[in-house]
Amino acid sequence: MSSPWSRCALCPRLCHSACPVALGSGREAAVPAVLASALLLAERGELAEDVARAAMTLCTDCGACQDHCHLDVPLPTYLREARARALPAPTVEPLRPLVGAGRVIAVESDGREWAEALAGLLGEPVVAWRTRDELGVAALHHEGAGARAARLRNLVGDREVVVISGGVAEVLEAAGVPFTWLRDRVPQLPGGAGSCRLDGKRPIACCGGAGPLPAHHPEDARRVGALWLDRAHEWTVGDARCRNHLRSCGGQVTDPVDALLAGDFVR
Repeated sequence: MSSPWSRCALCPRLCHSACPVALGSGREAAVPAVLASALLLAERGELAEDVARAAMTLCTDCGACQDHCHLDVPLPTYLREARARALPAPTVEPLRPLVGAGRVIAVESDGREWAEALAGLLGEPVVAWRTRDELGVAALHHEGAGARAARLRNLVGDREVVVISGGVAEVLEAAGVPFTWLRDRVPQLPGGAGSCRLDGKRPIACCGGAGPLPAHHPEDARRVGALWLDRAHEWTVGDARCRNHLRSCGGQVTDPVDALLAGDFVR
């Protein structure tokens, strides 16, 4: 059986201009075809394991390489599977209890408490569900994710879940739990530029705040964010994970939660 990396490793790099990590970091090593070449060599025992691990984490998992691939190679899937095999599963916090009662759940994923403000806007109680690790998105593809997803489904039940973070959205999507973005649940809130988890025009495919890149290559993640900010025409985003990452890169970026808490919208 041929290696899953073969086609990408031999490709003339048609996807290199789509990859936000290659664009933002300026590193040839981050070009998707080069990543595949490195992992092909590692598979053959011709590249050190630590070098292979560094290669497979030069990724935000945005899917831009697959979107622009003329051969429809699912490289993001291959990379996720490789990371799950090669990297230890990160520690995740236990799922926290829901606070309050109501049919709407607000997932407060970055320390900002906005469930009460949303309740006032909707005119009904809103349950707060707080998480410090985006419901464990970093361990999503590792062993034990299925059992955690079952617990998550039991906690939510048939209630409506409102999210602000792409990481939380990934976890809920994988668990089969329907959700609504805050910007869609309350259309009067500003939407702004999109992210890899939202529709909308983007300066580049990802701002650098998603996937394994920030944890394993923080300097490269900041370079990607700097490029996003340099190309952006507005600094309002729909995804709080993007907002927080871009703020760490020096941008005064806002999102729907900022507007909700400030009352800065049209009722």
